[in-house]
Parts: sequence; structure tokens; C-alpha cells
Amino acid sequence: MDENPNDPYRPGGPLVPNEQPSGHRVGDKVDDVTSAIRDFVNKVPETINKAVERALNVRDTAVLLRLSESSSDALDTLVSAGIFRTRAEAAAFLIDEGIKAQAPLFQRIQSKLAEIERLREELRQSAAPDVSKP
Repeated sequence: MDENPNDPYRPGGPLVPNEQPSGHRVGDKVDDVTSAIRDFVNKVPETINKAVERALNVRDTAVLLRLSESSSDALDTLVSAGIFRTRAEAAAFLIDEGIKAQAPLFQRIQSKLAEIERLREELRQSAAPDVSKP
């Protein structure tokens, strides 16, 4: 009778060990990934809310402005969705985001304003001796 070297009942056990689950089935790994994704998705609104709160807490200047009907409706939408408590908070957030999105424009403007101020100072300096004469 031929003896099977992989027979589990063979003295000394099989030459090729029986495959045993390593404690991690594919289903477990999928569940872990699904759980991690679910946690991430659940934390995104919380992270956005924290960013919005930080942005809102820095405000200290009030501005009165008139909006188009569509802009006003957009603010109302953000408040109705519960993203912001007030239209003022929604407007402040959108203005801050607009400024960030247009950062290159503001940098060019600031550069030109600095140049204008330098030229004004140069003009003041050059005109000062003539202005101080009686």
C-alpha cells in the first residue's frame, strides 16, 4: 500500500502543512477597509465644520452690503442645509474663500499699491524743499 506523504494521519504529520486560516480572511480585510472608509466619510463633515468655525471665530469687522437675489438665495441655501447658522456666517466664509481663490490677483494689487506708495513718498521728498520755502 502506497503511503501518502501528505496524509494528516501519517506519523509525524503531513509533509505539506494543512492550510489554516491566518486569522484574517479576505472578508475581514474588506470589512476593515469598509469600516475605515466609513469612519473617514463620517469625519469629513466634522473636519469641515471645524474649519468653518475657526474661520468664523477670527472675524471682527462688520460690513453692510447689498446682494443680488441669486447670491441671497445661495446664502439661504447654506443656512437651510445647516452648514452655517446665519447668512452673515455663510457670507463671511464665502468671501474668505473667494479671497483665497484669487490670491494671485490680490498679490498683484498689493505689489502695485506698494509701488504707488513708494512713488508718493518719492514725490513728497522731492517736493519738500520747494514746499517749505516761504
